[in-house]
Amino acid sequence: MNGWWAAAGLGACAALGSWWAVFRRLLPAERELARQTRLAECRAAFALELLKSRRAPSSPGALDEALQAAVDAFLGRFGGVALFVWVSRSSVGVHSSSDAELAVRSGPLEARAPSDLAAPAALWDEAFSTAGVLPWPDRSLGGPASIRPWGSRGRVWGLLGAVQTAPGEDLLAVHEPAVAELCAYLDALAERAAQLWELEKDRVELEGGLDVTMRRLDETNLQLIRRAKEVRTFQEVTDAITRNPGGGVLEAIVSIVARALEADLCAFLLLDDETGELVTQPGAFGIASDEGALYRISLANEQSSSVRVFKTGEPFLTADAQTDPAVIARYARLWRCHSLLVVPLVLEGRRIGVLRVGSFKKAFFTPEHTQFVSLIAEEAAVLVESAVLSKRLAATNKRLAEMHRIKDDFVSTVSHEFKTPLTSILGFLAVLLDGDAGPLAPEQRRFLGIVRSAAQRLSELVSDILDISKLETGVEMEAESVDLGAAARRVLDETRWRGEEKKLSFETDIPAGLPAVTGSERWLSQVLENLLSNAIKFSRPEGRVRMSLSHKGEGMQATVEDAGVGIPEADQPRIFEKFFRASNRDATGASGTGLGLAICRRIIDRHCGRIWFESVEGKGTKFHFVVPVARAVEPAAGRPKDAHVAPEGR
Repeated sequence: MNGWWAAAGLGACAALGSWWAVFRRLLPAERELARQTRLAECRAAFALELLKSRRAPSSPGALDEALQAAVDAFLGRFGGVALFVWVSRSSVGVHSSSDAELAVRSGPLEARAPSDLAAPAALWDEAFSTAGVLPWPDRSLGGPASIRPWGSRGRVWGLLGAVQTAPGEDLLAVHEPAVAELCAYLDALAERAAQLWELEKDRVELEGGLDVTMRRLDETNLQLIRRAKEVRTFQEVTDAITRNPGGGVLEAIVSIVARALEADLCAFLLLDDETGELVTQPGAFGIASDEGALYRISLANEQSSSVRVFKTGEPFLTADAQTDPAVIARYARLWRCHSLLVVPLVLEGRRIGVLRVGSFKKAFFTPEHTQFVSLIAEEAAVLVESAVLSKRLAATNKRLAEMHRIKDDFVSTVSHEFKTPLTSILGFLAVLLDGDAGPLAPEQRRFLGIVRSAAQRLSELVSDILDISKLETGVEMEAESVDLGAAARRVLDETRWRGEEKKLSFETDIPAGLPAVTGSERWLSQVLENLLSNAIKFSRPEGRVRMSLSHKGEGMQATVEDAGVGIPEADQPRIFEKFFRASNRDATGASGTGLGLAICRRIIDRHCGRIWFESVEGKGTKFHFVVPVARAVEPAAGRPKDAHVAPEGR
């Protein structure tokens, strides 16, 4: 019995020893598995945090902040490693800095000078040529270190450095996947930042080149008209555009092509100059809008048949795109097509995209189809370019309208702010010149006279700017019965003194009993004053200025005539433009803002009238305007009490 117990004890001991040996082998593996699981969870959470914060930086400063936030997110989850990030912006937008900047440094590296973390130029070149992880050549950072490139040349790009700060195991190797995720995030961040900055640069250039764009659009439309007559198929497109003037040019073309070829799929892929990609356009035939939006392919991917056609200009035809090695199969499966035909879109020797036509059937298209689609693509290029330019022009016009509104608000505000101090200056100058503040020496009086003259010119400029701003923003003008003859005599009396220094003579021809006109007395008097002031300014000494009124049936005509220097023939088409002044304005020493005649034209337009002139250089000028006479109406059918002059003019 005792022997049995002894044998049993020996057996239990042997089993326990065997279990202990197995436990000792499995325990480290389980610990390592748990450790790897925790690291994987940390990396997943880190990647999710980066994805949630993936927002395009609007400026270089915002890019630095985004880099710092990404590094902080890394350090919050992975210990024992310090990071530093170099950034170079040498080829982006309007930034001209050619030297790299140390944007981020963490942990013990914060106390380091940037020069301690600087990589030689050769190391930058090697990093971007190998596109891999390189060891840091300097061992003075306190531990093993490595660098890797992020971004791409020609855009935002830089180096990401990692330094082990804790002794023991190789933490650079342990956290290498997380560092790689961080680097990939920086790649995407750089690409989006560069695109955003380049878009801003293109926006400025587009606004500055609006006239060029409009001329180019006009030329494109002329080509459209000529070529649409040459191909009968395009007549159907023209008819579709006529029926749908709001748009649908690309949709009409792909619909015509698909119907003519009995194809299942048809789409335009146009070059996006900003990203260097061929992009499927909305409205593609047989393709859902979400699928079309997904199809973007870089010009660097020469495995794509579309890219090869775009680069070579040679059409491509395959009987089964899903098995042809010359086609990217996943895109063929995306379009669910077998037969595929791709032709280039060329406009004046410049490739702008490709036209893809597909069929669910195998070996459906023939070389004859290729010739037919190539002919359509040649004609369609004009319409495609026109549609793209129209969209860009519409967006540009919208931005310019907003900028014009902001400009008008600014000019109006500043002009109002100028008006009050100018009134005070002129008032005090009058007090000084009248001697109310004490006697003045002749030299003092002369100086103050010069100051008053300059202040008066500035006051006139501010008044003109305020007037033109009011007219352009649609100021209301009370419509009333105006005695234009009385207004003309009053304006002449108030303006006559300006011609005294030149010893001008004034003549009037204002018959009695003239009918009243309909309009605003304040604004019509402004027109008469501007025309009289111009006649005085551009008259020679001892010249003559004549004002006359005459009844012309349903209108009243006013004429202001001078025998001055006249208007050069080359300047006459622009004489009513804002800020335009005739090239011979210095002949009489006349000053002015170039706004007076522009104001006159807008006022007369608002009165449903007409203004014009006759002029011969060296002999003088006649300005005429006509406004409607007031009509006698029955009270029940008369003008409402709150009637106004037409806000939009003629």
